[in-house]
Amino acid sequence: MPSLTLSNSTNVRSPLAAMLQRVELGLASVLAPEKAVDIAARLFSTPPHFEHTARERELLATAERYDVASRHGRLAAWRFGSGDRPAVVLVHGWGGRGAQLGGFVPALLESGYQVVLFDHVGHGFSEGTHATLVHFWEGLEAVVADAEKRGTRVSGIVGHSLGAAAVGAWLNENGRDIRAVLVAPPTSVERYSGYFARRLGIAEPVRRAMQERFERALGRRWSEFELPGSVARARAPMLVVHDREDGEVSFGAGLALARAWKGARLVATRGLGHRKILRAPEVVQDAIDFIADRVVFAPPPAKGESQPFAAPSPIA
Repeated sequence: MPSLTLSNSTNVRSPLAAMLQRVELGLASVLAPEKAVDIAARLFSTPPHFEHTARERELLATAERYDVASRHGRLAAWRFGSGDRPAVVLVHGWGGRGAQLGGFVPALLESGYQVVLFDHVGHGFSEGTHATLVHFWEGLEAVVADAEKRGTRVSGIVGHSLGAAAVGAWLNENGRDIRAVLVAPPTSVERYSGYFARRLGIAEPVRRAMQERFERALGRRWSEFELPGSVARARAPMLVVHDREDGEVSFGAGLALARAWKGARLVATRGLGHRKILRAPEVVQDAIDFIADRVVFAPPPAKGESQPFAAPSPIA
């Protein structure tokens, strides 16, 4: 479901708009509960739309543009590099676009990979106006299946924020052995929905009805995305990269995921926040070293222990 940022998740652009939405929902909750559920579901699943920057457009112009069919609409995708190379798929987060992970492209190409990035449904150049974690999951499935149908071996995935949550859920479901780097991953749809409801004054019966509506429509229970069950079957090698000062998805979420995922590794950064982390050269290099299996990173500290600083070790 949407990432853990209320302003993005609800498309609230001003305090006045937030107040008016809160009043509307409060009245509807009492006078017309079904309408309240409609409003809440629309707000919860409508991502904000941001235009691509000039730099992002320049990057996309150097790639092969193609479309991928998904259950929820056409996905805009781009391929960089030679088609006979193993691929790394880049997966953006809520309110984002594939080109936001453009900082990974040059270094991945230099390391011998091709790169596939795409816009999720309701985002960027793709079709649709609504999205949830399930839409993200199924979009990733469609993009990977399309690449493999073309004869491409997918050897790595990098996901950010809600995209990271989708990568984790997808790997847990299908048991694929693809090396994954999850940057700033959220871990609880149900907890977020409670926060979302409190922020907008949504009564608990309305919030619960909204959840049930999504579960019926998409065929997935939200409990499937809660730790530790959401990663109980996952066996893919996984590296979590999370900033200790992330103001949108708490560092504790990434730490909890790394602890729950069998054999996972953790890199904790500081001062990069939720988005700057995607442009940090050291994060890009860590991701490539992990996907290439060149470096052994430290496991997450156990509860009650701090993570000592230690340089990763090259694999002999």
